Amino acid sequence: MAWNTPITWQVNQLVTETDLNAQVRDNLAYLKERVDAPSSASYLLNESADYSTSSTSFVDVDSTKLSFTLTTRGNAIMISFFGTASANTATESVAYFDVTMDGVRVGGDDGLALVARKSGSGGSLTSGTVSFMMLLPTVSAGDHTFRLQWKISGAAMSLRAGAGTAGLDMHGQFWVREMS
Repeated sequence: MAWNTPITWQVNQLVTETDLNAQVRDNLAYLKERVDAPSSASYLLNESADYSTSSTSFVDVDSTKLSFTLTTRGNAIMISFFGTASANTATESVAYFDVTMDGVRVGGDDGLALVARKSGSGGSLTSGTVSFMMLLPTVSAGDHTFRLQWKISGAAMSLRAGAGTAGLDMHGQFWVREMS
């Protein structure tokens, strides 16, 4: 449904059923449609295997399931991810997470969040929660593709994906939503 430019009403102007439908009913329906149906996509991890990477450059976690193309109206975009990452070995390692919009990383530098596995006298963290939420306030109207990415420094890391790993059967979620 399209927006009808409001009429500047004149004194003694005859108001017809068509005028009222276009100016009141149709414009209210258009506004309601914009509020009720913002563009959004989400994915809850429930895979047959956990994800793993040893890449020291940012790569897609899953280029099909964790990649969303939204047709936006030019409003702000909210992006969120939460999950559990684990070290694959006792070696020190850090997993960094970011998102791309149309192939450009939004976090820049080392991304939006990290989880680390530290060895030595400082103790160790073999699994940890990683999460972020980011608002992109200026996004043009049109089609935009968002992808969850990660990289590591050190030993390989896994992202738990609800794969039935004993004691680590975690189900992360990635979502993108246009704000109305």
